[in-house]
Amino acid sequence: MRIIKDIAFTIKSKDPFEIAELMLSYPGLPMLGCQHAYIAGGALMAAVKNAAGAAEINNESIKEVFRRARKQAHGGYCGLTGVCGIAPAIGACFAVLTGSKCGTDKEQRITMEAVARVTRAITELTGPSCCKAYVWTALDTAVNYLGESLGVVLPSRRLITCNYSAKHPHGCRQAQCPYFHGQEHQNKVSVIGEETVYNDGRSTTLEGGAAMDEKMESLLKRSLELGAEKAKIIDTGSVVVEEWVRWKCLYGCAFHGKDAYHPPCVPDAESTRKIMREYSKAVLMTGPKGKALTEVAVRLEGEAYHMGYYKAFAMTALSSGPEGGA
Repeated sequence: MRIIKDIAFTIKSKDPFEIAELMLSYPGLPMLGCQHAYIAGGALMAAVKNAAGAAEINNESIKEVFRRARKQAHGGYCGLTGVCGIAPAIGACFAVLTGSKCGTDKEQRITMEAVARVTRAITELTGPSCCKAYVWTALDTAVNYLGESLGVVLPSRRLITCNYSAKHPHGCRQAQCPYFHGQEHQNKVSVIGEETVYNDGRSTTLEGGAAMDEKMESLLKRSLELGAEKAKIIDTGSVVVEEWVRWKCLYGCAFHGKDAYHPPCVPDAESTRKIMREYSKAVLMTGPKGKALTEVAVRLEGEAYHMGYYKAFAMTALSSGPEGGA
């Protein structure tokens, strides 16, 4: 919940599917569970907040949706009462946006209609149920009805290819699910923004590469703002990883085995080469102080993650000279 809230409160995206995928990608998230109700409601409200730019739609609005969802989003209720927590979470979004409450007319009707449409849509996906599919379908339904009823236009559903199938404890519906596209596609994750990222490290761009270039340039500028002295975009294929560096530490370095920055704690050369092959671009930074530069790299990793670069990872180097040297 801390991760879900942090993303909902801080992300700048206007795309609810992008926001939801960022939340869904958290490794500690269970395959099934009412956390998905908060993901659906949080992603939708965060997108509306960023798109509307209205003062009355803010983080307090998102908190109110979470408070209301908590009263009805309970584990197992989909099987016990037929109510999936995602439906009332979406209903809470519409209620907050319209000001609906008991006794209102149009506002309550809009809210109930939103819940009815979401419930019907996810009902078609049962057998067994899947919270991931419910999130995507609920958002698709809610976004369409949001435009129809309130005139709030958000990005509509783009191609989503699920890569969670193997994790389903009750067995994936596979071909019966609109997000399942066969074993040959199981290494592909959802299309986010203009980039499709694969588990094997490959990536492609849609609608041209200009948007991705702009994002990289934005990260480059941001690295300097955070405190890097110099920064440039490089191809990861240009990075040379060799065994002799580890040997120099093993034979002659007083810090060998003393902390996490030195062997044997750090990854070996072969593991480092493998991980580098899973990336195509990197931001290379230098600075006057090692510790400060490490903080810059870690902060930039976090900001890159929130921009849609979910594989972003900071790799830092020790000072090559006296203390405080670059």
